[in-house]
Amino acid sequence: MAGRPSVHAFRLKERGMERVLGGIEAAVMEICWARAAALSIAEVRAALAPERPLSFNAVMTVMNNLVAKGCLDRTRAENDRSYRYRAAVSREAFVGQVTREVAQGLVRDFGPLAVIQFLDVLREEDPAALGRLRELLTAGVDGADGDQ
Repeated sequence: MAGRPSVHAFRLKERGMERVLGGIEAAVMEICWARAAALSIAEVRAALAPERPLSFNAVMTVMNNLVAKGCLDRTRAENDRSYRYRAAVSREAFVGQVTREVAQGLVRDFGPLAVIQFLDVLREEDPAALGRLRELLTAGVDGADGDQ
């Protein structure tokens, strides 16, 4: 599952990453995405502490759950019994995968109606994006690989 995080929920009432990850999971991932180096549980716990004072064991459980989902990679720290964690994929790759899976599921289940809803929402949220989309479609589907 390396390189393909496993996300199985989409919460309509949440925002951002909390739509697809739990609140603490989303906060942990944002910390890991923001740092280039692999982090220890204690470092992540310290970064969470101002807004989410959690026990070491709670943070460890969340991080190990993220490893199981393929969102984090875990390696043993040198000369230590502890582990270091880093994001398994970039934030951009994760968002790309999740949005593709959500869109694919909606189109598979609801067909053209889902596409029409996407276009209506795009018209409401970012009318200029419709023009860019039209250009991509005119240029051909091969040009519509996410290069915006």
